[in-house]
Amino acid sequence: MTTLVSADSIRDELRTHLAAILYCEIEEIDDDATFAELGLDSVLGVELVSLLNTKYGLEEMLDTVYAHPTVNQLSTYVSSQVAALGATAK
Repeated sequence: MTTLVSADSIRDELRTHLAAILYCEIEEIDDDATFAELGLDSVLGVELVSLLNTKYGLEEMLDTVYAHPTVNQLSTYVSSQVAALGATAK
């Protein structure tokens, strides 16, 4: 049986991925800080979007990171996209 992923679990995944690509501790990631404030540039943004697309079966572009520029906003958006597709985490 598969279950849809929650915004909270997506938020945790985002924080984990961000910490890895920004070379920082998960605790240093402020869920309401903009990705630019956290140090995410366009190259790292592409990497983040690629990770999300692979993990959740999405086809998002870098624009998504700019349109939803915080961990909280992006996790809510990704959760809605995953729910709309009926996708599950890989």
